[in-house]
Parts: sequence; structure tokens; C-alpha cells
Amino acid sequence: MPSTRRHARRRPGSAGAVVAGVLGEVLLTLGVVLALFVVWQLWWTSVVAGREADAVVDAFRQAVPAAAAAETPLRTDDPPVAEPVAHGGTIGVLTVPRWEGLTNNAMPVVEGTSQDLLDRALAGRYSSTQQLGEVGNTVLAGHRRSYGDSFRYVNRLEPGDPIIVETATTWYVYEVTGDEIVTPDTTDVLLPVPRQPGVEPTERTLTLTTCHSLTLGEYGNDHRWITYARFVGWLDRADGTPPQLREGTA
Repeated sequence: MPSTRRHARRRPGSAGAVVAGVLGEVLLTLGVVLALFVVWQLWWTSVVAGREADAVVDAFRQAVPAAAAAETPLRTDDPPVAEPVAHGGTIGVLTVPRWEGLTNNAMPVVEGTSQDLLDRALAGRYSSTQQLGEVGNTVLAGHRRSYGDSFRYVNRLEPGDPIIVETATTWYVYEVTGDEIVTPDTTDVLLPVPRQPGVEPTERTLTLTTCHSLTLGEYGNDHRWITYARFVGWLDRADGTPPQLREGTA
């Protein structure tokens, strides 16, 4: 009696369909992992770094005398020079009124620009540049994207906007004069007179440096955004607070 058992036939292309299915699942998994990385890089790192920066500001302000509440006009004589601090030490706090409501606008200023410092939402002083209050160029670096977005809105600064650095004893007030976009090898922005090698400085300036691009493709490493500011006055903390603290607009 002939057997009624039927042999299953392999469908043509079934092996290829299995491979395609596995490949699709792998690609989907990779897409999820990439999306999570982007969320971590662009959002969560800023949350963590922002908390660290807030803690540094709180510790700084608890350790120094409170500034007098009176709003006092700036002094225009020679300011005191900020005391040097060790690498990673807190110099003071940076406030940019134009950024109010846009970012963590009371960010610590520390000594040094190493990656581990900038990744804590700090503004770091290039140690090769002048101290606050010295004739010459004080240069601060900060992240533009991720790890606190410290200088995220640097492109919104306009000539005349105030930039204030608060130390344990002194308010240093600057006004923006302009900006430019340069390549990473343009190191003469760090000179005592920016972009002018060999020239003796006669005034006090502040320079902010950060990445230019905000896109994921370039991811900010192709060019640098440089903002220049000139010193306009200072104030002893014991005498009050500078009126410029309430002058920018977001």
C-alpha cells in the first residue's frame, strides 16, 4: 500500500527571508541603540553635568561673603587681579544676562580646559592666558552641545551685551564687541591681543571659545565660535552688584 506521508517542500527563498528577517532585527536594534545614545549624549549628559555645576556654584557662594544688595555703578579704575587657583579650582561664576531663561546661566568658572572639567558644564580658563583683571586677554572655553550646553546660545550675543564674571571679592564686567568662526588650529585667539602676534596689550579683554556646529553630522568639531568682549568696569562685592546683571534680554 503506497504511503500517504507527504514530504514538506522547502519554499523557494525561505532561507533568504530568514536572513533578511534577522538582518532587519539587527538593524532595528542598532537603530534603537543609536537613538538611546543620542538621547544620552544630547540630553542626559546635560542633566548630570548641570547638577554638578549647580553644586559647584552653591559651594562657591557658601564659601564667600554675600554681595551687598545695593545696585552700584561700576568703577573704571584698574581692577584687582584675581588670585590664581590650582587646576580645577573654582575662580568664580559666569553670568550672561542675554542667556537668562535659555541655559544654566550661573555657571562655574574654573582653572583649566581639560575634557573632564568642561564635561561638568563648567567654563574653563585657558591657563596660558591672563588672569581676570590683568591687562591682556582672559580666555574661557565651554561646550556648545551636550554636557550642560554651557555656551549653547553664544550665537545670540550682540555687540554691547554684558558678560559678568563674579569672584570671591570682585565683579568683572565686559561688553561683547564681536565674534568670528575659525578653524580649530587658529590658536592666536588666545594671544594677549587676539589675532595679533607680538603686539603688547593695552586693555583687558575676555574671549569665549566653543564649538561652532550644532548638527550631529559635523558635531561641532569642524570649526570654533569665538566671541570677543572688552572690559568696561568692576565692582567690589562689598559695595553691591553691577546694574549689568539685569540688563540683557533672552
